[in-house]
Amino acid sequence: MRVTVPASSANIGPGFDCLAVALDLPFHLDVEEPLGAATELDEQHPAATAFREAGGSGPLFSETSIPPGKGLGFSGSARVAGLAAASLQQSGAIRFPDLLSQSGKLEGHFDNVAASIYGSITATTGTSVVRLLCPPTLDVVVWIPEGKTSTNASRTHLPSSVSLETASQALARSTVLAAAIASSDLAAIRECCVDDLHQPTRLAAQPDSALAIQAALDNGAWGAWLSGSGPTIAAFVEDDTAGAVRAALPSSGHSKLLKVAQCGVAVS
Repeated sequence: MRVTVPASSANIGPGFDCLAVALDLPFHLDVEEPLGAATELDEQHPAATAFREAGGSGPLFSETSIPPGKGLGFSGSARVAGLAAASLQQSGAIRFPDLLSQSGKLEGHFDNVAASIYGSITATTGTSVVRLLCPPTLDVVVWIPEGKTSTNASRTHLPSSVSLETASQALARSTVLAAAIASSDLAAIRECCVDDLHQPTRLAAQPDSALAIQAALDNGAWGAWLSGSGPTIAAFVEDDTAGAVRAALPSSGHSKLLKVAQCGVAVS
C-alpha cells in the first residue's frame, strides 16, 4: 500500500494559520513493502510516530523531495500520510474530518495539513475546511535558501497582540483574498496577498527571504509570501512570468516551478 500526500505552503498573504495551497511535491509512504526508491523509516520520523500512535503496524518506507525545515509542510505531509495509512490498515477507509483533527493536533496547527489532505487551496478554522479552486492559470514558484527554520522557535518571537487597525486590515485582506481566489480575480489576489501579522517579525531575521518576495512581486508574480515560517518563499505566477520571477530571485537559494496539487491524499 502506498499513500501519497502533497506538500503545502501555508500563511498565504494575510491568511496566517488558516490559508494554504497544496503543491505537486509529493510525500510517498509505503507500508510493508517499498516501492520505487523508498527507504525504510526510523521510528522517530513524523510519519512513523503518527502511524504508530494511530495503531499502525509493520515497517514503513518513504520517498519524497519535500525538504524538511524549509516551510513546505514536510512534517504535516508526513503525519497525514502516517495517520491515513494506519486508518486504511485498520478499517480500510479514511475519514477526512478525523484525519484533519488528528493530524492538526499532532502538527500543532491545521493550515498545512488541511491543504495536504484536501488539495488545491484550503481555508480552515481547524474544525471546518473550505476548499477553493485555484485559478487555473496559476502555478507556484518556490525559492528555497540553504537555512532551515523551526516553526516552534519562530513562533516564540511573534507579537502576542496587534493593534485593532492591524487586525481589522488583516481580516479585510483575508476575506477579499479568499473571494479573489474563488473568482480568479488576479489583480485582487496581488493587492490582498499582504501580511502584517507574522511576516514583518520573521522577515527581519530572514533578509534574503524578504528580498525574494519583493523580487517576485517586481517581476510579475500575482502574490508572494513567506511559506509557513520560512525561510522558503512562494509566489503565484503564470506561464509568461514564471521565467522572469525565477531569474530575479536571490542567488542564495534555488527555485522550483510547481503545479498546484488539485488532489490531496491518494492511495495506490
